[in-house]
Amino acid sequence: MNDTNNISLTYFDSELRNLIEEYITQQKAEFTFTGVCSYIAYWAMEDGKKSGHSNIIYESNQIQPDDQDRVRRVLGTIIRDGRITASGETYYKA
Repeated sequence: MNDTNNISLTYFDSELRNLIEEYITQQKAEFTFTGVCSYIAYWAMEDGKKSGHSNIIYESNQIQPDDQDRVRRVLGTIIRDGRITASGETYYKA
């Protein structure tokens, strides 16, 4: 079920990973899950990578729960690659 106040992404998983990798490289030492999701939401709006009509005004910069799960999965693969570590909702560069 879609919440019209949250952004639904149309990025492929590979594009999502590229955005997350880009975000990680911009961070000095640590970042939060909320931060990475806000970054992705911003670029989805800029790149036109959101589903729905282009004239919709969103009340938040949050992405849909299903897309948040996709971000968690990508972060999990980056953790397994040894590039970052996690503690709760905070991630640290390895």
